[in-house]
Amino acid sequence: MKHKIDPVATLALTGSVLCWSTVPIFLKYFTSFIDGWVANGMRYPFAALLYIPWLIAFRRSGHLSRHTWKLALLPASINVVSQILWAWTPYFINPGLIAFLVRLSTLWTVLGSFILFKDERTLARSWMFWAGFFFAICGFIAMTFGTHHSYGKTTVTGIVLVLLTSIGWAGYQLSVRRNMQNIDSRVAFGMISLLTSIGLLSCMFIFGDTNRVVHMPLHVTVLVFISGLIGIAAAHLLFYIAIKRIGIAIASSASLASAFLTAAFSWFLFHETLTSLQWLAGVGLIIGGILLTRSQVHVRIVNKKQL
Repeated sequence: MKHKIDPVATLALTGSVLCWSTVPIFLKYFTSFIDGWVANGMRYPFAALLYIPWLIAFRRSGHLSRHTWKLALLPASINVVSQILWAWTPYFINPGLIAFLVRLSTLWTVLGSFILFKDERTLARSWMFWAGFFFAICGFIAMTFGTHHSYGKTTVTGIVLVLLTSIGWAGYQLSVRRNMQNIDSRVAFGMISLLTSIGLLSCMFIFGDTNRVVHMPLHVTVLVFISGLIGIAAAHLLFYIAIKRIGIAIASSASLASAFLTAAFSWFLFHETLTSLQWLAGVGLIIGGILLTRSQVHVRIVNKKQL
């Protein structure tokens, strides 16, 4: 029996893809003004503050227990490490290549989801899922290795950082699916962002050049907070909603399309060029993302009524 397309999940997934596609662009721009420690220490706490009202409301209603905080510790810990790696990648590599290489997390996430979650294994019977996955991965490979000269500054350090980030993101997404599935998405990310902020703020004050914050231009400060609103507060909540309603395998795979959008933004803002082959590969990524989203009719997530 087929199940109808979930419009809330589709809109949430689309929104998260659009939000996340801007993150490498913001981070690259900030490299001229602050270091990675400060970028994390400013962006994440600001995003976490936006979720405090929900945490207070759920605490008063008795839906926020000590056990719930314990469940949030694992994804928050993984997220701290991933965010540290992620924030430093733009200092060694350009946004276009970052966006593509980090999507290797899809490989680790899909593999992990098939192993860990029974309801995700139903996707193995969906031709549409495998067709979408094929288009997405082929597009990813073609865009990444289509030329040796289209990405500008590329270093071994940057590639290692972004590959480690992709592994961290997979672990983060899987831990969210495992530990936070039955928790309201606003509360889940509110807790995780607050715990993550504690770790990132500590790193900022220990390792970061906090003096540069004082001398940072006002418009850059505003952009730092806007990037936190778009790339953290909004993107994560939307992605949590998508995970809860259609599963992590589809949500993570469809997010491959954000790499193409990031490349387009980087071309416009930083003149990072792509070849004709890579643009065609980007179209393949989007086609793959559409097919993966459509394949959700083969998956039944029992708690769709929850955010």
